[in-house]
Amino acid sequence: MTATTLLKVFITNLGKYNEGELIGEWVSLPVDESELEEVLERIGINEQYEEYFITDFETEIDGLNVDEYSNIEELNELAEQLENLDEYDLEKVGAIIEAYGADLQEAIEDIDNYTYYNGKTLEEVAYEIVEECYELPEIAQRYFDYEAFARDLGFDGYEETTNGVIYR
Repeated sequence: MTATTLLKVFITNLGKYNEGELIGEWVSLPVDESELEEVLERIGINEQYEEYFITDFETEIDGLNVDEYSNIEELNELAEQLENLDEYDLEKVGAIIEAYGADLQEAIEDIDNYTYYNGKTLEEVAYEIVEECYELPEIAQRYFDYEAFARDLGFDGYEETTNGVIYR
């Protein structure tokens, strides 16, 4: 993922929209304050038309939703924080949002409280946990029910997501 594709929003002039005219522009976040002011000026946000809303968004972060009345400055700050994360942590944030319904800010702030198994299924995590935590003799490993153990991990808070398994 690149910084320019992490979060893009289409900002629309609300007053013009209510008058039947769609005036807006795509903005890749994060963007510096002066560029954002230029965008708002180009779409006619001024003393007469003071309000905007977000009519569309694009993101590579699974589970992330942007509300139409989200504060663009707050979204920009979040995008700056995302820009500082490596790809693994970006996927971890997406998994937290997808699995637990956290909002973006919560997921970023709470990222260290989760364990993330990138690219794995619950059953693969079950194999990994048994291998790392238990010293089962080889003969016992052949009879161990990894599928049932994976199901139990799901009951204990391990959540399978689009890109892996997350656990708090």
